[in-house]
Amino acid sequence: MKHYVITLVLLAAASAGHFSFLAAQEEDVVKKDAVMQTLDMPEQIGAYRALGNQVGVDAHTVDVLQTSTIFVRNYLSPRGAPVQLTIVYAGTTRRSLHFPEVCLVGDGWDIQEQAPYPVGILFTAKRLVLAKGNQTEAVLYWFKTGDDFTGNFFLNAMDWAMEQFTRGAPTSSMIKLTMRVGPQGREAAFATLEDFAEKLTPIVRDRIK
Repeated sequence: MKHYVITLVLLAAASAGHFSFLAAQEEDVVKKDAVMQTLDMPEQIGAYRALGNQVGVDAHTVDVLQTSTIFVRNYLSPRGAPVQLTIVYAGTTRRSLHFPEVCLVGDGWDIQEQAPYPVGILFTAKRLVLAKGNQTEAVLYWFKTGDDFTGNFFLNAMDWAMEQFTRGAPTSSMIKLTMRVGPQGREAAFATLEDFAEKLTPIVRDRIK
C-alpha cells in the first residue's frame, strides 16, 4: 500500500511539475521534436543487411499513431531470414505510444503467447507469438524514454513521468522487431530477434534522442 501511494504521489508531482515548467520548456521541446522529423538507421546493423529502402507507411497508420515519424525497414539476418524493424518516434509526448497488441489484433492476428523477454543483460523487452491462418510470427518490442529501455508499457510511463519531474521533456519511442517463425521453431526466431536487438540497441541509444 505504501509503495502504491508513493507511486501516485510521484505521478501527480510529475504532472504538476510538467505544467508548471511547460512555458519555460516550450522552445526546447519544439527544437527536440524538430530534430527527429526523420529517423536514420544504418543499412548494416551487425551482420544484418537492409533489404531495399524503407517500407512505406499508409495514411491510416499515421492518423492512428498521430505521428509521421515512423521508420520501417526489412533486414536480412545472417541465416537468410528477413527481420522487420519498426520504430515509432513519439517525440516529447506519449500520445503515439500504445500497446502494439491492440493494432495487431485489429489486423486479424491472434496472440498465442505474450511474456517478458530479456535482451541479454541490457533490458527486458516484450515477446509476442502471433498467428493468422497458417502463418506464425515472432515479435519483440520495447519502449525507449530518455536512456531507459523497457518492454513494460506502465514502467515506461513511470520513466516518462520521472524524467518530466527531474529533467523535463524526455522523448519516447517504440521499437519493434518482427519475423516469421520458420521450420526451426519459435525459440530460434526469438534468438535471432534478441541478437538483432543487442546489435541495434547502441545505435538506437546514439541516434534517437
